[in-house]
Amino acid sequence: MSSSNSIANSKIAGNQVALPGHYLRNLLELIQSRGADPQAVLAHAGLPVTLPEQFDATLSWQQFQTVITRCCAQTKEPALGLYLGSQLTITTHGLLGLATMSSGNLQQALALICKYTSTRSPLLTLAMQQRQQVSLILTELQPLADIRQFVVDTFAVALHAILDFVSGHQYRLRQVHFAYAEPEYHALYQAFFPCPVLFAQKDHRLIFDAADLAIVSPWADRQVQSQLTAQCEQELQRWQQRQSMAGLIRLMLGRTKGRIPGIEQVAAEFALSSRTLRRRLQQEQTCYLQLVTDWRRDMASQYLLTTALPVQQIGYLLGYADPANFGRAFRREHGLSPQQYRQQAQSAAC
Repeated sequence: MSSSNSIANSKIAGNQVALPGHYLRNLLELIQSRGADPQAVLAHAGLPVTLPEQFDATLSWQQFQTVITRCCAQTKEPALGLYLGSQLTITTHGLLGLATMSSGNLQQALALICKYTSTRSPLLTLAMQQRQQVSLILTELQPLADIRQFVVDTFAVALHAILDFVSGHQYRLRQVHFAYAEPEYHALYQAFFPCPVLFAQKDHRLIFDAADLAIVSPWADRQVQSQLTAQCEQELQRWQQRQSMAGLIRLMLGRTKGRIPGIEQVAAEFALSSRTLRRRLQQEQTCYLQLVTDWRRDMASQYLLTTALPVQQIGYLLGYADPANFGRAFRREHGLSPQQYRQQAQSAAC
């Protein structure tokens, strides 16, 4: 399968998820300041010009992807995600931003961000690993195709800005990793991150000292934070209720690394019986096995085309206990081994 087919598959997969339009207004204002036409972008995506002003506006994957690609094309700015991330102040993140701001310390703020990221940016998830240093790991929950760098750049810059603000500008970012190859505009990252930025890494992550987790927020307010956290929980439930069951399961699969849960475990995650889950998926004209197969196919292409991960490691990430099973499944789908698929894509790019 070619990379263009991989993009087509990601469009089909993404259409199962309704994406929030929280930052659409910020993006359109940014491109307008650079001489682009926001109304033309919306029209090209089939969206009404009033959409950016609508509360709880949602976009399909195809609309979301079209808006971003058209914005980048109109501005001729490949680093547009970096600039958008820097434009997002704490209040642009809605309830989550306010709850984060009123947290007692940086660790509490990060716990909220990790839990409620999907209410703002459901295509990525954030996890925290803590040792002598803290690693904040950004994971793509489904293939992002040609908007991958834009989405990850925006999230990473915005996340750094949130932590800097909540800590009263005291936290110290030590290193930033990106899984994608070094872009032509790589020198520009130093204007957005006060630390070394490395590319072609095993994942996307921000790294800082564990001691900084204890930094107290200047705006800490336990009562306000408690009230806002409850509202974030309600917002998360509303977002989940707007999604298809297939879309929610695909996002859940993106959060599982190295093990595919059984349908009983998936049903329990959504407080359903396995029988009810099967019936709801049947109503959406799919089944759990098909969702797993499609997700594995799409993510296998994503990993092979956009990372330098060894094939064996990719197999483990996709839930294959035996890498040979991954190779056989991949060959059945594509007619090529994973190594041949990667080499063919690299040759075509030269």
